[in-house]
Amino acid sequence: MTRRNRRIAGWTAGVVCSLGLVGLGVAFARMGVTEADKWASTLGIFATVLGLALTAYTAAATRRSASHGGPVDRLDNTIRGGQFAQSVVQARDLTVGGPSSPAPPEAVAGAVTNTITTGTFHGPVVQARDIVRQPHDPPVRDDGTDPSRGL
Repeated sequence: MTRRNRRIAGWTAGVVCSLGLVGLGVAFARMGVTEADKWASTLGIFATVLGLALTAYTAAATRRSASHGGPVDRLDNTIRGGQFAQSVVQARDLTVGGPSSPAPPEAVAGAVTNTITTGTFHGPVVQARDIVRQPHDPPVRDDGTDPSRGL
């Protein structure tokens, strides 16, 4: 679903819910206080049960997606404007190892798109798919030269 479609769906849901609440308020006003109180109690019970069911479903779905940990099929990194004074990194996987870290993980298939449409950058910009950096790696120079080659 595109961003525009999500926006339209959100506005539509908001309007429908608002109209439903207004209709419910009008119905309660017409039926009187005693009868409206009975209906409100009954509807409140159903709303509570529905809310509890949605909470349980959302918690289960969130836990499932967080533990998935599978490869990302497609990733789009986009910068649209801004001023950046420090380094900017656009990547899919960034691994920083320690002295006792195991070998870097195997690369996983998947498309990555890194895009900068506008902006001002006063530091290095790194656009990559996977980055593996070990503490003993030489620092990256801003002048574009390869620091691993002796000067």
